[in-house]
Amino acid sequence: MEKKKSIDDLLSDLGVLEEAPVEVGLKEAGKDSRPKGPKEVLEEFLVGLLLRLDPAHYVEIRQEGNLLKAEVKGGDLGRFIGKEGRTLKAAEYLAGVVLAKHFGGAYRVVLDAAGYRKRQEEKIRKIAEDAALTVEMTGEPLHLPPMRPSERRIVHMLLKNHPKVTTESQGEGEARHVVVYPRDQAPPGTTGEA
Repeated sequence: MEKKKSIDDLLSDLGVLEEAPVEVGLKEAGKDSRPKGPKEVLEEFLVGLLLRLDPAHYVEIRQEGNLLKAEVKGGDLGRFIGKEGRTLKAAEYLAGVVLAKHFGGAYRVVLDAAGYRKRQEEKIRKIAEDAALTVEMTGEPLHLPPMRPSERRIVHMLLKNHPKVTTESQGEGEARHVVVYPRDQAPPGTTGEA
């Protein structure tokens, strides 16, 4: 029976780790060696990863300038998304690492499955709108729960031009969160930074 692969073996197979001779397999397959674009590199990585997780998964990728939006479909997407989206975020992070290895910081990846990210974004928007309303009514600053940088950015962008409230991120690491202030009570230098 084949021994269970460690994450390093998997990453190596997928060409994420330095040791992996990514090009060798391609040349042996007789493909031309013209440089691949970001969409091809991303697709190759994700297809390799998805095949190992569940052969029923497939991916659709759209490129919008330097942003690559990948949507995973088919198979057990709940398992791919993972608890609180952790598996999905880990796969997105790895996809970013692969692109950075090939193209430096020129491209960004957003990975979604079954519309999970969209639903999360709507949830964050609702939290931000409710917070703005509460702060407007009470005149008191309100601390939101800790959020990831991308989620804090949504709150900052959404409330950026609000006439009555403003935002600021506070805290370190996992505890970093947004504080919504009445505009006239905002601490100096509050600029809505993530």
